[in-house]
Amino acid sequence: MKRIVKPGVILVAAIAAPSAGGADFERENAFRLFAQEDVDQQDLPLAIGGYDPTLYFAGGLPKPGNASIRHAFEGQVYYFASYESRQTFIDNPTRYAPQYAGHCAFAMSEHRAVRANPTVFAVQDDKLFLFENEMKLEMWKNNSRKFRILADKRWEFEAKNFSRYRAKF
Repeated sequence: MKRIVKPGVILVAAIAAPSAGGADFERENAFRLFAQEDVDQQDLPLAIGGYDPTLYFAGGLPKPGNASIRHAFEGQVYYFASYESRQTFIDNPTRYAPQYAGHCAFAMSEHRAVRANPTVFAVQDDKLFLFENEMKLEMWKNNSRKFRILADKRWEFEAKNFSRYRAKF
């Protein structure tokens, strides 16, 4: 398998000793890519409850990512189901990251920062919106344009204090 290493990425090789039977070690488990920022990722909060943000756009239900396949973006750590998903996110993080740093979109329209449930979501205009519960999602759907304008305006203010308003899962 070919590995592409971008600038700012460290390639770490884990060389396993051959088994007693002399069999070759598995190459797939021999290499792991870590972004340079992984060193500091332990101090960052987990984004969207560990769910893979790219899978929300693939249709169906989102699924949790793998803690060993991660990437930090805007002060949060995202987990991914595969290295391909991780690379997709890295190539265009603003498309896949949830709006309002993972807070409930409806609550943001009410000028409140409330933790969202990562399994209650909507993808509209190629953006991911998370919600506290099904009721908030239904209310959002009834007039999403109005609520989105209100939430966007509130987020402009909140984003200035982004580190204070990260959603914690």
